[in-house]
Amino acid sequence: MSKSASPRHPIGVVSERTGLTADVLRVWERRYSVVEPQRSAGGQRLYSDADIERLTLLHRATRGGHGISHVAALSNAKLEDLVRDTEEARASQPARFIPAGEPDTVVDQAFGLAEALDPNGLEALLRRNAARYGLVFFLDSIAAPLMRKMGDEWHAGRITFSQEHLATAVIQRVVSDLSPLLTAGEGNPTIVIATLEGERHANGALMAAATAASEGWRVIYLGADLPAQDIAETAARTGARAIGVSMILSERKAGRASKLQELEKKLPSRAKLFVGGSASEDLKRNSPESATVFISTMRELREALALERGKATP
Repeated sequence: MSKSASPRHPIGVVSERTGLTADVLRVWERRYSVVEPQRSAGGQRLYSDADIERLTLLHRATRGGHGISHVAALSNAKLEDLVRDTEEARASQPARFIPAGEPDTVVDQAFGLAEALDPNGLEALLRRNAARYGLVFFLDSIAAPLMRKMGDEWHAGRITFSQEHLATAVIQRVVSDLSPLLTAGEGNPTIVIATLEGERHANGALMAAATAASEGWRVIYLGADLPAQDIAETAARTGARAIGVSMILSERKAGRASKLQELEKKLPSRAKLFVGGSASEDLKRNSPESATVFISTMRELREALALERGKATP
């Protein structure tokens, strides 16, 4: 056996050299058979230099915008051609530079328009920047930070309920219009998204629904203020692989935690529960043994959903 074909690298080394996480490596192997690592006497995965070379090419191809399902079966020679063409095309295009502080400036402008009770100006600003940056960047860097800022300022008593409610309504309208795929995706894994009973702020849930749709999930969006039983029943009836709920900070911490525990008990055993919103960190600290995945940002949600979708695909 040549040195390049000798299985001698543990998964940690492969992850370091390719830039792929161990979880992604396992999903790619199970779903797409991208490589076939050997096993040590103790059952540890061992990879060859050739495996690392192929995984690196696949990673470069996916970073270039090609889905793993479309490139997994390509030979190394074809992968090299594809990666070269993709990277050369990207290098020939002018770089799209977004100054680091630019999204923050948009958030500040949007906040000012909400303070001034100017829904038309706020909606025009948000739509303009959604078109400029695209849905994913808009959700991560503008809509979500604006929601957090509005919530923080309202809880601190520095803005009125009318100002916060106006911003919420405008954000919801813009995100809804940007997310026509929420009920599409037949054949894709299903996720049910809602807020629990008593939680009437649904913008976070709506943005999570848009994020899930962009990751190839079939989204069942139920909106706000749903009893745990209703969410669980919907998940069971639709065969959902995941459930997402948004929870914000409130004074009734015990009640909030008990509603989450009720939902956890009622969900189908194979379904993964994702919890986001401003209450997620507090809930995570108080639920160290929970199998629930607590999410802090839309970026984290996107990564978690991409991984779970790979596991869910037969």
